[in-house]
Amino acid sequence: MSQSFDQASARSHGRRTRTTGEGGGRDPSSSGIGTGGQRASQSGSTITSQVQGVLDQQVVKGAKVVSSVANSARRAADELETNTPQLADLVRGMADRLQDYSRNLENQSVTDIYETASDFTRRQPAVVFGLAALAGFFALRTFKSSSSDAGNARGGRRTNNMIGEEFHGS
Repeated sequence: MSQSFDQASARSHGRRTRTTGEGGGRDPSSSGIGTGGQRASQSGSTITSQVQGVLDQQVVKGAKVVSSVANSARRAADELETNTPQLADLVRGMADRLQDYSRNLENQSVTDIYETASDFTRRQPAVVFGLAALAGFFALRTFKSSSSDAGNARGGRRTNNMIGEEFHGS
């Protein structure tokens, strides 16, 4: 109550008062809030750039893994050459495509990959939703399978395959 009276009195005399509430005529440059906000913004952008740097490093590591898989496929193709040359050619072609993919991935940043994925999603939403549904189906099946295996390991309900009788207990 006294604070609002002081503000009203100060306004009538043409003076400015300091308040602790929102706005209140406070000058951000004189109180240090503006510089604190700038520091928070700078530290936020620094953290963002650091996270992007780490993610870019992970992309490069992933590209190296893909390249390693391509090299392994080439070695397998070389071993298959004597017995099944057609299969060796197929594996070699797959290795070449993986190597190309690895080179493309190595030259992209996380932002580039995100933009490419966004563009593909806009062009082909049915494919993306279909793949998401398929991934969800497999995840659900895996989850159900692992939970039923855990239940059987704890002494749950089992069937005897030889006789077809149910077994209850431990």
